[in-house]
Amino acid sequence: MKFTRSTVAVALLSTAALGLSACAGGAAPAGGAAPEGEIEGEISIAWWGGDSRNQKTNAVIDMFEEANPGVTTDRQSADFGPYWDKLNVQASSRSMPCAVQVQGRQVNDYTKNNLLLPLDPMIEAGQIDVSDIPEAVLDNGRGTDGKLYFLPYGAAYDAVGVNETLAAEAGVELPAEGYTWDDYFAFLEEASAGLPDGTKAVDSSGGRPNFFIGWTLANGKSLFGEDGKLGFTEDDLTEYWTIWDELRKAGVTETPERAAEEPTATDQSYFANGELLSDTLPGNALTPASATLAGKGDAKITTLPYPSGPAGSGNALYPSGFAIPASCDNPVTAAAFIDFFTNDLEAGKVFAADNGAPTNTKVLEALLADDSLPDTKKHELELYQQIIENDPPSIVFPPGYQATFEASFKRAWEDISFERASIEQAVQTFFDEANASLG
Repeated sequence: MKFTRSTVAVALLSTAALGLSACAGGAAPAGGAAPEGEIEGEISIAWWGGDSRNQKTNAVIDMFEEANPGVTTDRQSADFGPYWDKLNVQASSRSMPCAVQVQGRQVNDYTKNNLLLPLDPMIEAGQIDVSDIPEAVLDNGRGTDGKLYFLPYGAAYDAVGVNETLAAEAGVELPAEGYTWDDYFAFLEEASAGLPDGTKAVDSSGGRPNFFIGWTLANGKSLFGEDGKLGFTEDDLTEYWTIWDELRKAGVTETPERAAEEPTATDQSYFANGELLSDTLPGNALTPASATLAGKGDAKITTLPYPSGPAGSGNALYPSGFAIPASCDNPVTAAAFIDFFTNDLEAGKVFAADNGAPTNTKVLEALLADDSLPDTKKHELELYQQIIENDPPSIVFPPGYQATFEASFKRAWEDISFERASIEQAVQTFFDEANASLG
Protein backbone atom coordinates (compact mmCIF):
# COMPACT_ATOMS: atom_id res chain seq x y z
CA MET A 1 0.00 0.00 0.00
CA LYS A 2 1.31 3.44 -0.95
CA PHE A 3 0.95 6.27 1.55
CA THR A 4 1.46 9.91 0.63
CA ARG A 5 0.76 13.30 2.11
CA SER A 6 -1.58 15.98 0.74
CA THR A 7 -4.83 18.18 1.45
CA VAL A 8 -8.24 19.47 0.39
CA ALA A 9 -9.77 21.83 3.04
CA VAL A 10 -13.00 23.78 3.03
CA ALA A 11 -12.71 27.25 1.59
CA LEU A 12 -14.64 29.02 4.32
CA LEU A 13 -13.02 27.17 7.18
CA SER A 14 -11.50 29.59 9.67
CA THR A 15 -8.86 27.91 11.76
CA ALA A 16 -9.07 30.69 14.31
CA ALA A 17 -12.76 29.99 14.77
CA LEU A 18 -12.38 26.27 15.30
CA GLY A 19 -11.86 25.81 19.00
CA LEU A 20 -12.49 22.50 20.72
CA SER A 21 -16.03 21.44 19.87
CA ALA A 22 -18.64 19.64 21.91
CA CYS A 23 -21.58 17.50 20.97
CA ALA A 24 -23.71 18.27 23.99
CA GLY A 25 -21.63 17.87 27.08
CA GLY A 26 -18.15 16.47 27.40
CA ALA A 27 -17.91 12.71 27.87
CA ALA A 28 -14.99 12.00 25.55
CA PRO A 29 -12.84 9.12 26.83
CA ALA A 30 -9.55 10.10 28.40
CA GLY A 31 -6.10 8.77 27.63
CA GLY A 32 -7.04 7.31 24.25
CA ALA A 33 -9.34 4.69 25.75
CA ALA A 34 -12.47 3.42 24.04
CA PRO A 35 -15.71 4.94 25.34
CA GLU A 36 -17.79 2.79 27.68
CA GLY A 37 -21.52 2.50 28.14
CA GLU A 38 -24.70 1.25 26.51
CA ILE A 39 -25.95 1.94 22.98
CA GLU A 40 -28.80 4.21 23.97
CA GLY A 41 -29.89 7.84 24.18
CA GLU A 42 -29.96 10.53 21.51
CA ILE A 43 -27.31 11.43 18.97
CA SER A 44 -27.32 14.10 16.28
CA ILE A 45 -26.26 13.02 12.79
CA ALA A 46 -25.19 15.39 10.02
CA TRP A 47 -24.53 14.74 6.33
CA TRP A 48 -24.65 16.47 2.95
CA GLY A 49 -26.76 15.50 -0.05
CA GLY A 50 -29.83 16.17 -2.14
CA ASP A 51 -33.29 14.65 -1.93
CA SER A 52 -32.33 11.16 -3.13
CA ARG A 53 -29.44 10.80 -0.68
CA ASN A 54 -31.51 12.26 2.14
CA GLN A 55 -34.21 9.66 1.59
CA LYS A 56 -31.70 6.80 1.60
CA THR A 57 -29.79 8.13 4.61
CA ASN A 58 -32.99 8.58 6.60
CA ALA A 59 -34.01 5.04 5.70
CA VAL A 60 -30.71 3.68 7.04
CA ILE A 61 -31.05 5.73 10.24
CA ASP A 62 -34.56 4.32 10.68
CA MET A 63 -33.05 0.84 10.43
CA PHE A 64 -30.44 1.74 13.05
CA GLU A 65 -33.12 2.98 15.45
CA GLU A 66 -35.15 -0.20 14.90
CA ALA A 67 -32.09 -2.31 15.68
CA ASN A 68 -31.42 -0.24 18.82
CA PRO A 69 -34.78 0.57 20.49
CA GLY A 70 -33.19 2.80 23.13
CA VAL A 71 -31.74 5.18 20.54
CA THR A 72 -33.22 8.36 19.06
CA THR A 73 -31.64 10.64 16.49
CA ASP A 74 -31.65 14.29 15.52
CA ARG A 75 -31.01 14.49 11.77
CA GLN A 76 -29.36 17.41 9.99
CA SER A 77 -28.69 17.55 6.25
CA ALA A 78 -27.85 20.21 3.68
CA ASP A 79 -26.34 20.60 0.23
CA PHE A 80 -22.55 20.31 0.09
CA GLY A 81 -21.58 23.99 0.40
CA PRO A 82 -24.13 25.02 3.04
CA TYR A 83 -23.33 21.83 4.98
CA TRP A 84 -19.74 22.95 5.57
CA ASP A 85 -20.77 26.50 6.35
CA LYS A 86 -23.08 25.22 9.08
CA LEU A 87 -20.59 22.65 10.40
CA ASN A 88 -17.89 25.30 10.77
CA VAL A 89 -20.26 27.50 12.76
CA GLN A 90 -21.16 24.52 14.95
CA ALA A 91 -17.48 23.77 15.48
CA SER A 92 -16.75 27.32 16.61
CA SER A 93 -19.76 27.29 18.96
CA ARG A 94 -18.98 23.81 20.34
CA SER A 95 -22.20 22.26 19.04
CA MET A 96 -21.12 19.76 16.36
CA PRO A 97 -23.40 16.72 15.98
CA CYS A 98 -22.13 13.43 17.43
CA ALA A 99 -21.76 11.84 13.97
CA VAL A 100 -20.54 14.21 11.25
CA GLN A 101 -19.83 13.32 7.66
CA VAL A 102 -16.41 14.37 6.38
CA GLN A 103 -13.92 13.60 3.62
CA GLY A 104 -10.17 13.23 3.69
CA ARG A 105 -9.95 16.57 1.94
CA GLN A 106 -11.35 18.39 4.98
CA VAL A 107 -10.67 16.18 7.98
CA ASN A 108 -7.33 17.70 8.99
CA ASP A 109 -8.79 21.18 9.25
CA TYR A 110 -10.54 19.70 12.28
CA THR A 111 -7.92 17.29 13.61
CA LYS A 112 -5.29 19.99 13.89
CA ASN A 113 -7.52 21.72 16.45
CA ASN A 114 -8.28 18.45 18.31
CA LEU A 115 -11.92 18.58 17.26
CA LEU A 116 -12.32 14.87 16.44
CA LEU A 117 -11.90 11.63 18.37
CA PRO A 118 -9.45 9.04 17.04
CA LEU A 119 -11.43 5.92 16.19
CA ASP A 120 -8.53 3.49 16.75
CA PRO A 121 -9.46 2.66 20.38
CA MET A 122 -13.04 1.89 19.30
CA ILE A 123 -11.71 -0.41 16.59
CA GLU A 124 -9.44 -2.18 19.08
CA ALA A 125 -12.38 -2.58 21.48
CA GLY A 126 -14.55 -4.12 18.76
CA GLN A 127 -17.04 -1.24 18.71
CA ILE A 128 -16.18 -0.46 15.08
CA ASP A 129 -15.35 -3.24 12.60
CA VAL A 130 -12.88 -2.56 9.78
CA SER A 131 -12.16 -6.17 8.80
CA ASP A 132 -14.00 -5.88 5.47
CA ILE A 133 -12.56 -2.51 4.42
CA PRO A 134 -9.38 -2.59 2.29
CA GLU A 135 -6.41 -0.97 3.97
CA ALA A 136 -5.80 1.35 1.02
CA VAL A 137 -9.32 2.71 1.52
CA LEU A 138 -9.24 2.85 5.31
CA ASP A 139 -6.02 4.87 5.36
CA ASN A 140 -7.77 7.75 3.64
CA GLY A 141 -9.52 8.40 6.96
CA ARG A 142 -6.27 9.09 8.79
CA GLY A 143 -4.98 12.38 10.07
CA THR A 144 -1.50 13.79 9.76
CA ASP A 145 -0.62 11.97 13.00
CA GLY A 146 -1.50 8.58 11.49
CA LYS A 147 -4.62 8.05 13.62
CA LEU A 148 -7.98 7.17 12.06
CA TYR A 149 -10.46 10.03 12.45
CA PHE A 150 -13.30 8.98 10.16
CA LEU A 151 -14.56 5.63 8.93
CA PRO A 152 -14.91 5.69 5.13
CA TYR A 153 -18.23 4.26 3.98
CA GLY A 154 -18.25 5.40 0.35
CA ALA A 155 -15.19 5.66 -1.88
CA ALA A 156 -15.26 8.26 -4.62
CA TYR A 157 -12.54 8.17 -7.25
CA ASP A 158 -11.63 10.06 -10.38
CA ALA A 159 -12.04 8.54 -13.81
CA VAL A 160 -11.32 9.46 -17.40
CA GLY A 161 -14.58 9.74 -19.28
CA VAL A 162 -14.52 8.86 -22.99
CA ASN A 163 -17.28 9.33 -25.54
CA GLU A 164 -17.09 6.06 -27.46
CA THR A 165 -19.25 7.40 -30.30
CA LEU A 166 -17.01 10.43 -30.88
CA ALA A 167 -13.93 8.23 -30.70
CA ALA A 168 -15.34 6.03 -33.49
CA GLU A 169 -16.15 9.11 -35.59
CA ALA A 170 -12.60 10.37 -35.08
CA GLY A 171 -11.19 6.98 -36.07
CA VAL A 172 -9.31 6.29 -32.83
CA GLU A 173 -9.26 3.35 -30.46
CA LEU A 174 -9.91 3.89 -26.76
CA PRO A 175 -6.77 3.88 -24.60
CA ALA A 176 -5.75 0.31 -23.78
CA GLU A 177 -5.56 -1.09 -20.26
CA GLY A 178 -2.44 0.16 -18.50
CA TYR A 179 -2.18 3.27 -20.67
CA THR A 180 0.10 6.08 -19.50
CA TRP A 181 -0.31 9.84 -19.34
CA ASP A 182 1.77 10.14 -22.51
CA ASP A 183 -0.61 7.69 -24.18
CA TYR A 184 -3.58 9.74 -23.06
CA PHE A 185 -2.23 13.02 -24.39
CA ALA A 186 -1.34 11.31 -27.70
CA PHE A 187 -4.88 9.89 -27.87
CA LEU A 188 -6.34 13.40 -27.52
CA GLU A 189 -4.05 14.84 -30.19
CA GLU A 190 -4.73 12.05 -32.65
CA ALA A 191 -8.50 12.28 -32.21
CA SER A 192 -8.68 16.06 -32.42
CA ALA A 193 -8.35 16.31 -36.20
CA GLY A 194 -11.16 13.85 -36.86
CA LEU A 195 -13.82 15.17 -34.47
CA PRO A 196 -17.01 16.74 -35.84
CA ASP A 197 -17.56 20.49 -35.73
CA GLY A 198 -18.71 21.80 -32.37
CA THR A 199 -16.72 19.25 -30.36
CA LYS A 200 -13.28 19.21 -28.77
CA ALA A 201 -11.02 16.40 -27.63
CA VAL A 202 -10.86 17.54 -23.99
CA ASP A 203 -11.80 20.38 -21.69
CA SER A 204 -9.42 23.16 -20.69
CA SER A 205 -8.20 20.86 -17.94
CA GLY A 206 -4.80 22.25 -17.01
CA GLY A 207 -6.37 23.80 -13.93
CA ARG A 208 -8.11 20.66 -12.71
CA PRO A 209 -6.38 19.78 -9.40
CA ASN A 210 -7.49 16.15 -9.51
CA PHE A 211 -5.92 15.62 -12.94
CA PHE A 212 -2.70 17.11 -11.63
CA ILE A 213 -2.82 14.91 -8.52
CA GLY A 214 -3.17 11.83 -10.75
CA TRP A 215 -0.26 12.90 -12.98
CA THR A 216 1.93 13.73 -9.97
CA LEU A 217 1.35 10.44 -8.13
CA ALA A 218 1.75 8.31 -11.27
CA ASN A 219 5.08 9.97 -11.96
CA GLY A 220 6.38 9.35 -8.44
CA LYS A 221 6.36 12.98 -7.36
CA SER A 222 5.30 14.14 -3.89
CA LEU A 223 2.28 16.37 -3.48
CA PHE A 224 3.27 17.65 -0.05
CA GLY A 225 6.29 17.52 2.18
CA GLU A 226 6.37 16.56 5.84
CA ASP A 227 5.78 20.20 6.75
CA GLY A 228 2.59 20.30 4.67
CA LYS A 229 4.12 22.62 2.07
CA LEU A 230 4.26 21.74 -1.62
CA GLY A 231 6.31 18.60 -2.19
CA PHE A 232 6.77 18.83 -5.96
CA THR A 233 9.04 21.35 -7.66
CA GLU A 234 8.43 24.38 -9.84
CA ASP A 235 9.99 22.43 -12.71
CA ASP A 236 7.41 19.64 -12.20
CA LEU A 237 4.50 22.04 -12.48
CA THR A 238 6.12 23.87 -15.40
CA GLU A 239 6.38 20.55 -17.25
CA TYR A 240 2.74 19.73 -16.54
CA TRP A 241 1.32 23.10 -17.55
CA THR A 242 3.50 23.19 -20.68
CA ILE A 243 1.81 19.98 -21.87
CA TRP A 244 -1.65 21.45 -21.40
CA ASP A 245 -0.70 24.80 -22.91
CA GLU A 246 0.61 23.10 -26.05
CA LEU A 247 -2.67 21.18 -26.34
CA ARG A 248 -4.54 24.47 -25.96
CA LYS A 249 -2.51 26.22 -28.66
CA ALA A 250 -3.03 23.25 -30.99
CA GLY A 251 -6.82 23.54 -30.62
CA VAL A 252 -7.10 20.16 -28.89
CA THR A 253 -8.74 21.57 -25.74
CA GLU A 254 -11.87 23.59 -25.17
CA THR A 255 -11.23 27.33 -25.29
CA PRO A 256 -10.73 29.08 -21.94
CA GLU A 257 -13.66 31.37 -22.75
CA ARG A 258 -16.03 28.42 -23.22
CA ALA A 259 -14.58 26.61 -20.22
CA ALA A 260 -15.32 29.62 -18.03
CA GLU A 261 -19.00 29.37 -18.97
CA GLU A 262 -19.37 25.63 -18.34
CA PRO A 263 -21.95 24.52 -15.74
CA THR A 264 -20.33 23.02 -12.64
CA ALA A 265 -22.71 20.05 -12.27
CA THR A 266 -21.22 16.94 -13.89
CA ASP A 267 -24.56 15.99 -15.43
CA GLN A 268 -24.66 19.37 -17.20
CA SER A 269 -21.00 19.47 -18.27
CA TYR A 270 -19.84 19.69 -21.86
CA PHE A 271 -18.84 16.05 -21.67
CA ALA A 272 -22.32 14.99 -20.50
CA ASN A 273 -23.80 16.99 -23.37
CA GLY A 274 -21.69 15.19 -25.97
CA GLU A 275 -19.44 18.15 -26.78
CA LEU A 276 -16.15 16.60 -25.57
CA LEU A 277 -14.42 13.37 -26.50
CA SER A 278 -12.93 13.05 -23.03
CA ASP A 279 -12.82 14.66 -19.62
CA THR A 280 -12.03 13.89 -16.00
CA LEU A 281 -15.10 13.20 -13.89
CA PRO A 282 -16.01 11.55 -10.60
CA GLY A 283 -16.31 7.80 -10.97
CA ASN A 284 -19.93 7.86 -9.81
CA ALA A 285 -20.85 10.52 -12.38
CA LEU A 286 -21.15 8.07 -15.27
CA THR A 287 -24.78 7.29 -14.47
CA PRO A 288 -26.09 10.89 -14.38
CA ALA A 289 -23.89 11.94 -17.33
CA SER A 290 -25.21 9.00 -19.37
CA ALA A 291 -28.78 10.03 -18.56
CA THR A 292 -28.09 13.55 -19.85
CA LEU A 293 -26.49 12.22 -23.03
CA ALA A 294 -29.34 9.78 -23.62
CA GLY A 295 -31.67 12.74 -24.09
CA LYS A 296 -29.56 13.99 -27.00
CA GLY A 297 -29.29 10.90 -29.20
CA ASP A 298 -27.68 7.47 -29.20
CA ALA A 299 -24.13 8.41 -28.27
CA LYS A 300 -22.44 6.25 -25.62
CA ILE A 301 -19.88 7.13 -22.96
CA THR A 302 -17.76 5.07 -20.62
CA THR A 303 -15.13 5.62 -17.93
CA LEU A 304 -11.54 4.40 -17.62
CA PRO A 305 -9.14 4.47 -14.70
CA TYR A 306 -6.69 7.35 -14.62
CA PRO A 307 -3.50 6.82 -16.65
CA SER A 308 -0.54 5.16 -14.97
CA GLY A 309 3.10 6.18 -14.90
CA PRO A 310 6.56 5.08 -13.75
CA ALA A 311 5.28 4.93 -10.14
CA GLY A 312 2.17 2.94 -11.08
CA SER A 313 -1.41 4.03 -10.48
CA GLY A 314 -2.14 7.65 -9.74
CA ASN A 315 -5.82 6.90 -9.18
CA ALA A 316 -6.28 8.25 -5.67
CA LEU A 317 -9.47 7.68 -3.70
CA TYR A 318 -11.61 10.38 -2.08
CA PRO A 319 -13.83 8.56 0.45
CA SER A 320 -16.60 10.05 2.55
CA GLY A 321 -17.36 8.79 6.03
CA PHE A 322 -18.50 9.65 9.52
CA ALA A 323 -16.38 11.11 12.35
CA ILE A 324 -17.10 11.71 16.05
CA PRO A 325 -16.39 15.13 17.62
CA ALA A 326 -13.99 15.10 20.55
CA SER A 327 -16.59 16.32 23.03
CA CYS A 328 -19.51 14.19 21.90
CA ASP A 329 -21.52 13.23 24.98
CA ASN A 330 -22.60 9.85 23.56
CA PRO A 331 -19.61 8.39 21.68
CA VAL A 332 -20.68 4.77 22.29
CA THR A 333 -23.91 5.25 20.34
CA ALA A 334 -22.14 7.38 17.72
CA ALA A 335 -19.61 4.59 17.19
CA ALA A 336 -22.41 2.04 16.88
CA PHE A 337 -24.12 4.17 14.25
CA ILE A 338 -20.93 4.63 12.24
CA ASP A 339 -20.30 0.89 12.34
CA PHE A 340 -23.90 0.14 11.30
CA PHE A 341 -23.96 2.63 8.43
CA THR A 342 -20.71 1.28 7.01
CA ASN A 343 -20.95 -2.46 7.65
CA ASP A 344 -24.58 -3.57 7.86
CA LEU A 345 -25.39 -5.51 4.70
CA GLU A 346 -29.08 -4.57 4.51
CA ALA A 347 -28.29 -0.93 5.24
CA GLY A 348 -25.74 -0.98 2.42
CA LYS A 349 -28.34 -2.31 0.00
CA VAL A 350 -30.76 0.46 1.00
CA PHE A 351 -28.15 3.19 0.62
CA ALA A 352 -27.23 1.69 -2.77
CA ALA A 353 -23.81 3.30 -3.25
CA ASP A 354 -25.31 6.77 -3.33
CA ASN A 355 -22.04 8.46 -2.31
CA GLY A 356 -19.26 6.41 -3.86
CA ALA A 357 -18.58 2.70 -3.95
CA PRO A 358 -19.27 0.85 -0.68
CA THR A 359 -15.99 0.47 1.18
CA ASN A 360 -17.23 -2.72 2.86
CA THR A 361 -16.36 -5.47 0.38
CA LYS A 362 -19.35 -7.63 1.37
CA VAL A 363 -21.76 -4.76 0.75
CA LEU A 364 -20.06 -4.07 -2.57
CA GLU A 365 -20.34 -7.70 -3.65
CA ALA A 366 -24.00 -7.80 -2.67
CA LEU A 367 -24.79 -4.78 -4.82
CA LEU A 368 -22.89 -6.19 -7.79
CA ALA A 369 -24.82 -9.47 -7.45
CA ASP A 370 -28.14 -7.62 -7.76
CA ASP A 371 -29.51 -8.21 -11.26
CA SER A 372 -31.54 -5.00 -11.05
CA LEU A 373 -28.39 -2.85 -10.74
CA PRO A 374 -28.23 -0.48 -13.75
CA ASP A 375 -25.39 -1.17 -16.18
CA THR A 376 -23.77 2.22 -15.64
CA LYS A 377 -23.78 1.80 -11.84
CA LYS A 378 -22.36 -1.70 -12.21
CA HIS A 379 -19.55 -0.29 -14.36
CA GLU A 380 -18.83 2.38 -11.74
CA LEU A 381 -18.51 -0.21 -8.99
CA GLU A 382 -16.45 -2.63 -11.09
CA LEU A 383 -14.06 0.17 -12.04
CA TYR A 384 -13.63 0.92 -8.33
CA GLN A 385 -12.73 -2.75 -7.80
CA GLN A 386 -10.17 -2.52 -10.59
CA ILE A 387 -8.61 0.58 -9.04
CA ILE A 388 -8.39 -1.10 -5.62
CA GLU A 389 -6.63 -4.10 -7.17
CA ASN A 390 -3.91 -1.73 -8.42
CA ASP A 391 -3.11 -0.58 -4.88
CA PRO A 392 -4.04 3.11 -5.12
CA PRO A 393 -2.08 5.66 -3.08
CA SER A 394 -3.71 6.91 0.12
CA ILE A 395 -3.51 10.67 0.47
CA VAL A 396 -3.41 12.50 3.79
CA PHE A 397 -4.52 16.02 2.96
CA PRO A 398 -3.01 18.61 5.33
CA PRO A 399 -5.03 21.66 6.38
CA GLY A 400 -5.66 24.37 3.83
CA TYR A 401 -5.78 22.50 0.53
CA GLN A 402 -9.08 23.63 -0.91
CA ALA A 403 -8.90 27.16 0.44
CA THR A 404 -5.36 27.69 -0.84
CA PHE A 405 -4.08 24.98 -3.16
CA GLU A 406 -7.20 24.46 -5.28
CA ALA A 407 -8.16 28.10 -5.60
CA SER A 408 -4.62 29.24 -6.44
CA PHE A 409 -4.07 26.34 -8.85
CA LYS A 410 -7.19 27.10 -10.88
CA ARG A 411 -6.52 30.82 -10.93
CA ALA A 412 -2.91 30.40 -12.06
CA TRP A 413 -3.94 28.11 -14.93
CA GLU A 414 -6.57 30.59 -16.05
CA ASP A 415 -3.86 33.26 -16.21
CA ILE A 416 -1.92 30.97 -18.54
CA SER A 417 -4.85 29.92 -20.72
CA PHE A 418 -6.10 33.49 -21.12
CA GLU A 419 -2.50 34.53 -21.81
CA ARG A 420 -2.43 36.96 -18.91
CA ALA A 421 0.80 35.43 -17.61
CA SER A 422 3.60 33.16 -18.81
CA ILE A 423 3.84 29.63 -17.46
CA GLU A 424 6.89 30.61 -15.43
CA GLN A 425 5.09 33.59 -13.90
CA ALA A 426 1.98 31.55 -13.09
CA VAL A 427 4.04 28.77 -11.49
CA GLN A 428 5.87 31.27 -9.30
CA THR A 429 2.61 32.94 -8.27
CA PHE A 430 1.05 29.61 -7.39
CA PHE A 431 4.03 28.47 -5.31
CA ASP A 432 4.14 31.79 -3.43
CA GLU A 433 0.39 31.70 -2.63
CA ALA A 434 0.19 28.02 -1.74
CA ASN A 435 3.29 27.82 0.43
CA ALA A 436 2.29 30.97 2.29
CA SER A 437 -0.76 29.19 3.74
CA LEU A 438 -0.13 25.43 3.62
CA GLY A 439 1.44 23.49 6.46
